[in-house]
Amino acid sequence: MTQIVEIDPLEWNEFEEKHKNGFVMQSAEQYQLLQKRGRDVKIVGMKQSGQVVAGAVVTINKIHGGYNALMEQGPILDYEDLKLVKIFFEEIKKYYQEQEQGVVQLEFSPYLSYQNFNDHGEPITDKRDDLVNNITATGAIHQPVRMGMTDHGSMGWKYEKSLKGITADNLLDHVDKDVKYYLKKNKQFGVTYRFLKRDELGDFKKMLEDTAKRRGFHDKDIEYYQTVFDVYKDKAHFIIAEINFMDYLNAEQEAIDKLDERLSVLGERLAAKETKRNRGQFNEFNDQKNQHLKRIDKIIQMYGSMEEVPTEPVLISGAMFLGQGNEMDYYFSGMYDKYKDFYGPYLIQYEMIKMALEQGFPTYNFLGIDGEFDGSDGVLAFKTEFEGYATQLIGEFVLPIQPFKYRVLKLIKTILRRG
Repeated sequence: MTQIVEIDPLEWNEFEEKHKNGFVMQSAEQYQLLQKRGRDVKIVGMKQSGQVVAGAVVTINKIHGGYNALMEQGPILDYEDLKLVKIFFEEIKKYYQEQEQGVVQLEFSPYLSYQNFNDHGEPITDKRDDLVNNITATGAIHQPVRMGMTDHGSMGWKYEKSLKGITADNLLDHVDKDVKYYLKKNKQFGVTYRFLKRDELGDFKKMLEDTAKRRGFHDKDIEYYQTVFDVYKDKAHFIIAEINFMDYLNAEQEAIDKLDERLSVLGERLAAKETKRNRGQFNEFNDQKNQHLKRIDKIIQMYGSMEEVPTEPVLISGAMFLGQGNEMDYYFSGMYDKYKDFYGPYLIQYEMIKMALEQGFPTYNFLGIDGEFDGSDGVLAFKTEFEGYATQLIGEFVLPIQPFKYRVLKLIKTILRRG
């Protein structure tokens, strides 16, 4: 017997985490998160012979003239099985017609790859039009392809890295040379990382808020991050990069002192006899000294005086990650602009890829990109340094639940836009 029923979170977790199309936005934890955030949310699924074979975390949202049922990055099912796809959407349509009579439409965006691309935007796989056809065969309407990243709506593009064949020991062989350079700079500057405790999330929120204002995107409230911490537990990782500037300044001064010793010896040699080799070394060491002096001066100017330089570690960048099912996902991140020359995000990504390897995830997902490969997407430029590939997702679909009312509302929207 086939039926659509409300699914218990524990039962759903067993299904979602093991399914090839599972995703964190469709997890049992996401259901709990939405519930705690006051959303009208359920886990609905289809069972065959008592086993869950398809389903989704669904939120009900008010729209003009009724309600919209939203399955963000779902539902989860085998989209290659046309029979299963048809049965599920037929049954889900009946379910909302009978159980949720105010629902006008079902909006969904399966977590499915449509086509993969290299870093230059050249396709490396075929288009999966067969999957699109299987979905539209149910009466669902494929929406126009979304380009660019937004802080609302489903993800249209992502960037990910396969971890197959990679280990913590050979990871540096699988990233761009610039990443290796920045990681060396992290070590030179004394940049370290650590994971935040719940009572430190206010610092994380403050950093994200600063970044959001600078870059013009919407930030979450502190309760969101706290709820993620509580609900996802050990699957959630709030990681920061920080630096102790007094240690940094002391290390710079120590380097200067060593250079002064070498310069003194070379100066004596040059006074006795001018040689090209000694002059070249003297100039090289003097240039190095000046670089260290500039770094010291930059920090002092940043804080106004030596006395104002913090003696405790300073947060320079941070990010939130969720490990779920088949992948480690990189979600929100931020960085204080005045600390950008310390390259904190590189250390964070490197350490989180290592964690993903340790925990056995086959995929490291950098998530959203614009889908533009003309050099305008700075986010893509950063992510490509970790040598992955871009993926266009299959997109958004709308399945009319009340066809007549759906057409009327769509017509009204069209008229209003023209007006």
